Amino acid sequence: MTKRNKSLAAIFATAAIVGGLATMAPAQNSAVSQAISQGIVGETASGYLGFAQTPSAELRAQVDAINLGRRSAFSDLAQQRGTTRQQVAEETACNRLSSVSPGQAYQLRDGVWRTRGSAPIPTPDYC
Repeated sequence: MTKRNKSLAAIFATAAIVGGLATMAPAQNSAVSQAISQGIVGETASGYLGFAQTPSAELRAQVDAINLGRRSAFSDLAQQRGTTRQQVAEETACNRLSSVSPGQAYQLRDGVWRTRGSAPIPTPDYC
């Protein structure tokens, strides 16, 4: 594994843990996970979760909390590594987009929501 790949792996692991999903209450995590599997919520090329369909107020609040956690983690990691929050978010997006399962929604930089089929998701140019 190259030095860059090791750094990216550390970023992804830390962002996933600190980013909000691991710290949420089980019921909230379950609701967001269910919304992801239903294509209501999906990963975006910006490194944050977004809404492919109109969410309930409760679901919106849960996703907003996850995104706030991600933003905080991205800021911390960027400061530690001497880079920008956006770069950390984009690196995380590359990892998160690669883990989208068939049937789940995702959004690339063009802003169009898609549902993953059997083919891999096209990776953004910064991946």
